[in-house]
Amino acid sequence: MKKIILLMIYSIVLMRPLFADPLIDLSKTFLANKEYYHAITECMRYQYCFPDGKHYPESMLIMAHAYFLGGNYYRATDIAHDCYQKFSSTQWGQQALYNLATMRLLEGSAFFAYRNFQEYFSMYPDGSLKEQATLNFIYTEVMLHYYSDAQKDLQRYIATGNNQELRNEAITFAKTFDDYQKKPKKLVWLSVAGSLVFPGFGHMYTGNYTTGILSFASTALCAALAYRGLKHDNTFQLVFFGLAGFTFYQYSLVSAVVNVYEYNSDKQLKDAIKLSVMKRF
Repeated sequence: MKKIILLMIYSIVLMRPLFADPLIDLSKTFLANKEYYHAITECMRYQYCFPDGKHYPESMLIMAHAYFLGGNYYRATDIAHDCYQKFSSTQWGQQALYNLATMRLLEGSAFFAYRNFQEYFSMYPDGSLKEQATLNFIYTEVMLHYYSDAQKDLQRYIATGNNQELRNEAITFAKTFDDYQKKPKKLVWLSVAGSLVFPGFGHMYTGNYTTGILSFASTALCAALAYRGLKHDNTFQLVFFGLAGFTFYQYSLVSAVVNVYEYNSDKQLKDAIKLSVMKRF
């Protein structure tokens, strides 16, 4: 019996290197199929079985990627940062720093992404991910409202970039960025002033004509019915439609402010950035 146990242990020891790659491949398959929990589990299994394995840093990257796509941003960035710290002199460390910066960009932490990309350029001036990192760095400049720098860097990138796919992405974004900058900004005070006189003006001022007309019609109708109740000494009609009309009027004034802020916001620009980056991540 002892001989059989020893033989099994010896066989497992001999076969350990054999199962290294399949575990990594399995975790990649789970990641590609959006089975993030299983991808993380297989990476943990590999790290437990092969603490000194050559694929250990790759398993950390897969795990961080799976955590991020699975919604655990903080665990993902912790693992990516740990991988970078441990393997900074390797390709995996370079990939980890790039992934860390990209995850922070996607999550909206533009300032920290900006710092991480600067660190990437400092650590890996001729890195294999430099072109992707440069384009993502431009995106962080946009998200931080460094529009002048972003405009210059974007044009330089389009003119000098070697990767045609990335250049096409930059050209598409340049048009979106240019359209955003040329879009006339709306004034809050004008929207509110117009809505005080003409309920629904704030909606129409920002291009929401249907909502603006409905808002005006609802307020005007309630006011007319409330006035009719006053003339016919109908207290219930006066109070009911008076309160309803006042509610619509208040909604018109609040919307006058909200609509302008939404119209002037860079949300559409940020959504375009996240969509572009996510396709490559």
